[in-house]
Amino acid sequence: MPIASRFKSIIRAILLLCALPGIYEAGASIAFVLRERKANADYAALRLPVESAPYRGERLLVVAPHCDDETLGCGGLMQQTLKDGGDVEVVFLTNGDAFRTAVECMTHRVNVTPADYIKFADLRQRESTRVLEYLGVKPSRILFLGYPDQGSMNIWHSHWLSSSPFMSPYTRCSASPYAVCFHSGAPYSGESIVTDLQKVIEQYRPTLITVTHPSDDHVDHVGAEAFTHTALDLLRLSPDDASWARRIKLQYYLVHHGDWPIPQGIYTKLPLTPPRPLAYLDTHWNELQLTHGQVLKKLHAINMYHSQTAMMGRFLDSFARSTEIFGTLDTQVVTNVTGSLKPNAPAWNMLSPVLLNPQRDGIMRALNGAANISSVYMARNSTSLVIMVKYRDSISAHYRYFVTVRPFGLHGESSMSAINLLYTPGTTHDASGVVFQRSGQSLVIRIPWSLIVRHATGVQPALAGVSASTTIGNVLVDKTGIRIVHFATTPVADGDVHLTAYNSTGRRY
Repeated sequence: MPIASRFKSIIRAILLLCALPGIYEAGASIAFVLRERKANADYAALRLPVESAPYRGERLLVVAPHCDDETLGCGGLMQQTLKDGGDVEVVFLTNGDAFRTAVECMTHRVNVTPADYIKFADLRQRESTRVLEYLGVKPSRILFLGYPDQGSMNIWHSHWLSSSPFMSPYTRCSASPYAVCFHSGAPYSGESIVTDLQKVIEQYRPTLITVTHPSDDHVDHVGAEAFTHTALDLLRLSPDDASWARRIKLQYYLVHHGDWPIPQGIYTKLPLTPPRPLAYLDTHWNELQLTHGQVLKKLHAINMYHSQTAMMGRFLDSFARSTEIFGTLDTQVVTNVTGSLKPNAPAWNMLSPVLLNPQRDGIMRALNGAANISSVYMARNSTSLVIMVKYRDSISAHYRYFVTVRPFGLHGESSMSAINLLYTPGTTHDASGVVFQRSGQSLVIRIPWSLIVRHATGVQPALAGVSASTTIGNVLVDKTGIRIVHFATTPVADGDVHLTAYNSTGRRY
């Protein structure tokens, strides 16, 4: 064989070998997507317990992260509540002012300005008002809080105090610039969001609150749940008479999770069912049955959101189904125990997880088991708050493991930044006195109780929000939602809990 031909053959072989990993990844990705689509489609036959129809005195408060989420998740529930003599109020956390592609379509320019984002948000406000009036909601019952789109998690993690608010990279604002706003000039801070939500709840006195599920893929949807849940639980734990707040039922609707709902498009006679990874975890799902007329009205309302349907109409139409789904989660109380709670301590077997996370719900999680979070446990002994995070496979040096805890005092006291912890295999402790212990699939983190108190600004904490995530380099592999947990008042004997808490139905826990 001539030397030139032999050289070309060698080059082709090398290129083929280099391409094989990419071919494998592409093939695995396609196979995963097809398998998930089939599994989700099969779940269309799943029959859920039937949600009770709204009663005549129902006062429904819908919390929406963006303008359109309220109709996607609760368009039928709002219609039924109003039809049966109840009342509906809708509060929007953001105006959806960071949707760059839609802003470019509106302006017909690629180089959009902060003023363009603000103008687009005004458009979305007007769309929401028209849609909700069409569904029967009074204009006086439509509230816009004006917080920044795509900013919820930054605020939760690092901008709690109004003295140092978050600045939106889109509008370049650190306070609400909108004329139509519940709290004019609201600073972009966690304490401001919680205070506004508490005022909304106190003024309206709902019997039912619906908000996005904590396992929703969108960061603002996770944030909306965390802020709403925190505001409600602080009202429930108020030293003053808050018996009305304890009777409020909190339930969740879902908007984003992988390529759910399947099939996408207009299928008004099909029911809406939970995505397969979330169907049998820790959420108690019910379905609300809609009449065909209610489904068609919901579909028309969805299509009145012209700024959104131009970008993703097929996806949005998928929510006009014969049912809507709503879930509840039990409130978790951090158990007081004795002992050191090492990774393999028997005490962990007596505790229930405070959080269960979906498994293999994406190609990154399916291929990276050591980064796929399965569950989170929490306990407290006399000196520490102890967190155990479990993963699908054994912890690996290839990944970075994060856990975030934000403690709250009884009146909502919390520090500027949450306790943001990073573990890389080989780490045993950090400068703040946090201790890490790794064993197989489990990571145990021991946080000094004094650090928890410090982040509750020096008072004994009543609540905390906890979440976990994993990355490979700077690429996110998995993340949990934020779960709000209650603390017992004092660390005593094993399993003894003194704090009165309330589950999502308002019943004593």
